[in-house]
Amino acid sequence: MLEQAIALHTQGRLPEAEQAYRAILARDPENAEVGHMLGTLALDAGLPQAAVPILERAVMLRPNSPAFHVGLGAGYAQTGRREEAMRSFDRALALDSTFLQAHFQRGLALMETDPAAALASFASALAVQPDFGPAHNTSAIVLTHLRRFDEAAESFARALALAPENPMAHSNYGAALVRLGRHADAVPHLEAAVALAPDNGELHYNLGGPLMFLGRGQEALDAYDQAVALAPNLADAHVNRGVVLTHLGRADDALASFDRAIALAPGLKSAHIGRSGALVGGNRIAEALAYNRELAKNPDFRGEAEFHSAFLALQSGDWENGWKFYEARRIKDDPTVLPVYPQPEWLGEGALDGKTLYVHAEQGLGDTIQFCRYLALAQARGATVIFSPQDKLARLMQGLASPVATLPCETAPAQFDLHTPLMSMALAFGTRPDTVPVQIPYLHAEAALVEKWQQRIGSDGFRIGICWTGSANTGMGIDRSYPLRALAPLAAIPGVRLISLQKLDGLDKLADLPTGMTVETLGEDFDAGDNAFVDTAAAMQAVDLVISCDTSVAHLAGALGRPCWTALKHHPEWRWALHDTTTPWYPNMVLFRQAAPGDWASVFAAMADRLKAQRA
Repeated sequence: MLEQAIALHTQGRLPEAEQAYRAILARDPENAEVGHMLGTLALDAGLPQAAVPILERAVMLRPNSPAFHVGLGAGYAQTGRREEAMRSFDRALALDSTFLQAHFQRGLALMETDPAAALASFASALAVQPDFGPAHNTSAIVLTHLRRFDEAAESFARALALAPENPMAHSNYGAALVRLGRHADAVPHLEAAVALAPDNGELHYNLGGPLMFLGRGQEALDAYDQAVALAPNLADAHVNRGVVLTHLGRADDALASFDRAIALAPGLKSAHIGRSGALVGGNRIAEALAYNRELAKNPDFRGEAEFHSAFLALQSGDWENGWKFYEARRIKDDPTVLPVYPQPEWLGEGALDGKTLYVHAEQGLGDTIQFCRYLALAQARGATVIFSPQDKLARLMQGLASPVATLPCETAPAQFDLHTPLMSMALAFGTRPDTVPVQIPYLHAEAALVEKWQQRIGSDGFRIGICWTGSANTGMGIDRSYPLRALAPLAAIPGVRLISLQKLDGLDKLADLPTGMTVETLGEDFDAGDNAFVDTAAAMQAVDLVISCDTSVAHLAGALGRPCWTALKHHPEWRWALHDTTTPWYPNMVLFRQAAPGDWASVFAAMADRLKAQRA
């Protein structure tokens, strides 16, 4: 009878197994082993309250069984009785310090309340059995919550190596690679997960994300189509499907997808903001702004709605409201947290003469390069300015045309009177399209480095410095990046030299150039240190033109006053407006826009035509 009960339990036929266990206990009520199995079954059935008294009796009947103490500890943990759970696990370990499940279950019970102790318990389990996959997996989950993503990826990789046919092992490892910005590496594992469990909608959903990031829009859409077909109530899948459709230029289909997500989850912010984005994608800017105004009436949506309204207002030329809305970044759900200081914040009201103004950088490197121009305006009003940029930009900021004192990132000076977040300076100075500070250049490259890179690059030909990919870690996807091969029409112009200004991401594309296309590189020592862009800034002085995607390199060329052509996606960021070929931010820059989503060919054909005309 016991063998039959265990077989039913193993097969997941829990009601039948319960009847079998109880039949045995009716004949032998002192059978601790069967009582323990019945209590374990109750835990498996999700009934910990019912399990605990059964497991307590089993422990009373056999107090020297470590397995029984572990089972009871699991029951206590699942009913919120943490201290009793710890005592049970500790008792099991006192009976057998090498009992694997005691260490493992103890770790599970500690995952939410004491992650460090949970990791220690999982490590103890792995010391007993190094190939115990569940401990590698749960360690990775804890490490992920602690944002120790490199270590989490290593633990997920070990779990996968032990269970290569487990779809969730592939999915977990793929998700860990995505968190590290390794989207291309993640895709094969997420594809393997889908192949192993093709009927799991969430696995298709997980695959869609990195495909979308990598610009593989149709494949991402296929993944999300599968996700919503298999899991029609997965609201996030409808949201991401709508995002892909927006990028593919199918605004009406995107709206339908967002509407479905909202019907499933009315409180899902991403669905509402995505819907607003789809209206923008359909050139329905006024409707998008009106929709956001309605959203902002809901306190839960206010920050996100106003923040998105800022982009719409700025993009459409309404800078007065745009900068005001942009302050909503302080209250939206975003990893960027602006520091709080006891000194007053300066947003344009009150005199600066004789005051020390502390300005702290925020957001991306390109944002800092674009907005550091405002430091000179504060100086012109009589302020002593102290600036803390991102540490990577500290050396570059020494080249400001109007020098300021700098401090390490997020390091406030000992004494100051007022402070301002860098991205609020445009609001503070009431910036409008016709009042953008354009004292170009407002940054300068280091003279010694300029000489070095001029000698390295030489003077032959028409030299074009190129940057085709932004950072993989921005979380903004690479639809702003263009294929390196798209520059072929310019490379074919006689006398043109393409010189790579690219660092880190995208360098693998140099090995996949069309026949006859050459891109020169500047060596391993190019911007190899901890200081970002100091060599790039110097190299820009040695080229005739910079061609960049929408990334920090474009802002740097603009700040240095170098001729720059910027390649923009069909619906670019707010700072580039919607239709113009020039920008008030950088008089030395020309904007080339996609005619349709994904259409880079027309962008570089137009660049080639313009360059030929200029050189004719």
